[in-house]
Amino acid sequence: MSDALPKPQRKPSWSRTLVRALLVCAGSVAILLPAWLPNQSSVPIERGSVELLQALLLAASAAVMFGASPHAGHYRPVCRVLGLGLVAAFVGEIEDFVSEILGWKFPEAWVVGLILLVALITTFRHRRVMFDFLASLGNHAGSGLIAAALLILYVFNRVIGSVTFWKASLGPAFSPSIPRICKSYLELLACYLIFIGALGLSITLARRREPS
Repeated sequence: MSDALPKPQRKPSWSRTLVRALLVCAGSVAILLPAWLPNQSSVPIERGSVELLQALLLAASAAVMFGASPHAGHYRPVCRVLGLGLVAAFVGEIEDFVSEILGWKFPEAWVVGLILLVALITTFRHRRVMFDFLASLGNHAGSGLIAAALLILYVFNRVIGSVTFWKASLGPAFSPSIPRICKSYLELLACYLIFIGALGLSITLARRREPS
C-alpha cells in the first residue's frame, strides 16, 4: 500500500475563497443579532433560546460529518471520529435543557463517556489514517475556524465570561447577568464557527482522491 496522501480534485480559486470568507463573516455577525436588539424584555441567555441554537449548530455539524463519511474514502474513519466528538458536544450542551427545563434525569456523563469511548476505539483501529489526517490538518479547510472556536471556548471565554473581569471593568455598574450573557453569546459564536469549520472539513475530506 502506498503511503502517499490523497490529492485534492479541484484547484483552489480565489473568488470562491473570497465568497466563503464573506459568508462566514456575515454569518458571524448575523448569529449575534439577538443580543443587539433594543428594548427587549428578556435576553435569551443560557438554558434558553441561545443554548438551543448552540445545540442545533452542534447537531448540524455532526450530521454534516456523518453525511460526508460515505464519500470520504481513505478518510472515512476521520469523519466518524469527528462526528462522534460533535455528538458528544451536543449531548453535553442539551444536558441543562433536559435536566432543568424539562425536569428529566439525564445521565450526561455516561452518555458522553460512551460516545467518546467509541470514538477512541475507532481512532485506535484506524490510527494510521488518523495520524495522516492530523499531520495534514493545517491544509484542510475549516481547521482554522474550529481552532478559533476552541480558543473562544477555552481561553477567551474564560476571561470575558468571568465575574471578576466585569466587576473590575464596570465597577458599581456591574450586573450579574452581564457575564452570563457574554459567555452564552460567545459560546454561540464558537458553535457557529465549529459548524462552518465542519462544513469545510467535510467538503475537503469528501473530495480527496484515493492514493494511487
